[in-house]
Amino acid sequence: MNCLEFRRRLLTDPLSGDEDLLAHEATCAACAPFAQDLRAREIRMRSLLQNVVPPPGLAERVSLAARFEQRAERRRQWWYSAAAAVLLTVGVSMVSLFSTSIERTNVALAQSVINHIEDEASHLRAAHPVPTARVNWVFKRFGAELAADIGPVHFAAECLMRKRNGVHLVMPGKMGPVTVFFMPGEMTDTAMPITSARFNGQIVPTDWGSIAVVGEAGETVDGLGERLAAAVRWPASTQAGVSVPVGGNLLAASRLTQQKNG
Repeated sequence: MNCLEFRRRLLTDPLSGDEDLLAHEATCAACAPFAQDLRAREIRMRSLLQNVVPPPGLAERVSLAARFEQRAERRRQWWYSAAAAVLLTVGVSMVSLFSTSIERTNVALAQSVINHIEDEASHLRAAHPVPTARVNWVFKRFGAELAADIGPVHFAAECLMRKRNGVHLVMPGKMGPVTVFFMPGEMTDTAMPITSARFNGQIVPTDWGSIAVVGEAGETVDGLGERLAAAVRWPASTQAGVSVPVGGNLLAASRLTQQKNG
């Protein structure tokens, strides 16, 4: 696959897990940054669209306008003007969201994890183990490495976790697929539960951030986060709290820290 074909197909579906696309990205230094940036933009846009809240009372205003239209035709123009003002307010609010921040900064970490899984639900359908080399390669992009066997993995990729990139895994569970997020920089003091109508799991704190493990309702995930934390060795720069921007590389940050301290 050449670079032009890779970018054309990736623009069609930035979150595609196609093996040909992943293989090209893994070997092409020019296309890898393009792919990371495109995925980050796609996830941010989805976050924005899910986070837009209509002005309070909008539904009631529309209903009231409809009733008045039936009662008095002469007031039609007045209600058109009111509706236009409401739409203008929504439009201004959306522009403000774009100009200030398109991150879900007001969404709790646990809810952000659920949103992320639902946004990329297609990965839950992955049914075949990916090569161990692929899993190792994803962790090495962060300067991390597997120190022990973590079991079969059906999906492995670098992914945007709110403000920073992290590792997104899908592993088989007893009730269905189990999603695992390694989230550098997302610090928590204690373990916290994750619950929704469909999913349950928990977020486990680590020295370098946190790990989210989420399965279908009824899935037992107790101890899985701690086992995965012990099975992956992260670079010292992450544990020290060095912030790595979206698309960044933790290994590079580690080397930069060593240079500054040297």
